[in-house]
Amino acid sequence: MTLTEEQKALFDALTKLQQKFVTQLLNGKNQTDAYKAAGGKAKTDESARASASQILTNVNVQAFLKCIRYEAVNEAIMTYEEAMERLSVMGRTSIADLATFGTQVVGEDDDGNPVTQSAWSFKNANELKPEQMAAISELTAGKDGLKIKLHDPKAAIKQLAEMRGWEAPKKTEISGPNGGAIQTTNLTADEAAEAYRKLMG
Repeated sequence: MTLTEEQKALFDALTKLQQKFVTQLLNGKNQTDAYKAAGGKAKTDESARASASQILTNVNVQAFLKCIRYEAVNEAIMTYEEAMERLSVMGRTSIADLATFGTQVVGEDDDGNPVTQSAWSFKNANELKPEQMAAISELTAGKDGLKIKLHDPKAAIKQLAEMRGWEAPKKTEISGPNGGAIQTTNLTADEAAEAYRKLMG
């Protein structure tokens, strides 16, 4: 990226850490990762995030980023891409992705024959993606055992369709008084001028 003289002057006014931080931001890293890559000394993710936010609010940093028209996106705000990914996973996730189904022997009958029962169990956490876990709407435990309810995949797909503009354009009709046709009138130049004068009071 080539900087203008004004941008160079603003960049030179930054500390070394600030320069590395904004460079990492411009390379596509988020605020926390940019701070870490710039050599920030914070020990935890939380303190790194706080330090990155502090750098970002610095007037010199703001002036430089504004000069190159960079818009810093708050990490707390879900991006369009994240929303699309989350909705896609919700639309694709089924109960079979979260649980295993089968039969198990639970005892024997009076004749010694095995008695089987249908059963299900959650898959191990390391088999599931966090996004798949987010597809769970409700998880309740009661006398009948665990009950699981997923977010409606059709609703997720519908929302995706709206965001992506997949839906056909909606037809809108405008009607006149009492549902009749809209009345139009051709005005002469003098009539139009008079109507305009009345509108303007």
